[in-house]
Amino acid sequence: MKTSAITYTIRPVIILLVALPLNLYAQESSSYSMKEWEELLDKPQLADFFNGIFDNLGIIVDETSEEFTVHHKGNHFTLSKGINKASVDYTVHLKPENIANMKRHGSDEEISSDEAYKIMSVLFSPLTKASLDHPMLKKPLKRKLAGIENLIHVNLISNNNKNITSHSLIFINREWIVAEGIHGTPKRTYSITPEQALDYQRHIFKAIKNDTRKEWNRFRKWYLTWRKNVSTKV
Repeated sequence: MKTSAITYTIRPVIILLVALPLNLYAQESSSYSMKEWEELLDKPQLADFFNGIFDNLGIIVDETSEEFTVHHKGNHFTLSKGINKASVDYTVHLKPENIANMKRHGSDEEISSDEAYKIMSVLFSPLTKASLDHPMLKKPLKRKLAGIENLIHVNLISNNNKNITSHSLIFINREWIVAEGIHGTPKRTYSITPEQALDYQRHIFKAIKNDTRKEWNRFRKWYLTWRKNVSTKV
C-alpha cells in the first residue's frame, strides 16, 4: 500500500515537470510568430503590396494556437493580440515556417516578381479559402449565373515558369473545400501569375467589403472577363 501511495504522489509531479517545458515552448513560439510579423510588416513596400487585399486580417498559427490580427493602415500596419471575428475581413491559418518564409522574401527594399510569387504562394490557398466562405459565393443560383464550376484546379505560376503552387476548389454540400494540390478531374483550370492573383484578391475583397448587389454584379462582370485570360474550360 505504501508503494502505491508513493507512486500516486510522484506521478502528478512528473506530469507537471513534463508539461511545464512544453507550455513554455508554446509561449515562446507564440511570441516569436507575432514578433516575426511585426518585423515583416515594418516595410513600406509591403503596405503597397497588400493594398486593397485586406483591412483586418486574422492570423491563427496552427502549431502554437496563437491568434493575432494584422491591421492595414494604408501606408503601414499595426498588430493586436487575438481575433475579433466580427471585425476581421479574413481569418487564415499559417505555420511558423510560412511566416518566416514571408519575412525572408519581403525583407529588402523592393519586392521582386520572384519574391511576390513566394509571398503569394504562402497566402494563396488560405486567402482563397477565406474569401470563398462568403455566403454570396455559396448560393447555387449566383454560382450558376457567374458560370462558376464545382471542381476547379488553380495553378499559381512564378514569372519564370519554374515554380507552381496548386490547389483544387471543390463545391460540395453547399460548401467550398480548398485542397492543396491537384485532385479529381476539373471542369476548369486556371493558370495565374502572382500579379493576377493579387488582382483577383483586390476585386473579390472590394465586393465582400461593400457587399451590395451593385458591387457583386460589377465583380461578376469583371470576373467573367478576367477568367477568359487566365483559364481554360476542360
